[in-house]
Amino acid sequence: MQSCFDASALLALLFDVPGAQPVAALIADRAAISAGNFAEVALVLTPNHPHLKPGLRAVRAQVDVEPFTDADTLATAALAPKVTGKGLSLADRACLALAQRWDAPAFPAYHVWSGLPLNISVHLIRRDGT
Repeated sequence: MQSCFDASALLALLFDVPGAQPVAALIADRAAISAGNFAEVALVLTPNHPHLKPGLRAVRAQVDVEPFTDADTLATAALAPKVTGKGLSLADRACLALAQRWDAPAFPAYHVWSGLPLNISVHLIRRDGT
């Protein structure tokens, strides 16, 4: 089964911080990221960390970047009222919509994803969820 991760998970890998190993294992086992989350990663790297761009290209060669479809747009919007006040961004909801479309687990870094009232399996890449 394919799994998907959000921008925080890919950034953990690129910055080689806690949570990087589970993300590397996910990539080796066929993982994907939504185009919205990939854009969020590029947004972080472009102005502040241009030295990491080659690593991003290498990861891109191994990770499926899934388009943000019309159905994903509607699913992302439908998720908003269910996660209001939880601190999830539009890109976070895009990751959840992709996981929902595939009936696959989502792998974020942050604890705000824990205990969401959704029928989507969420597994934090770091035990402390920070």
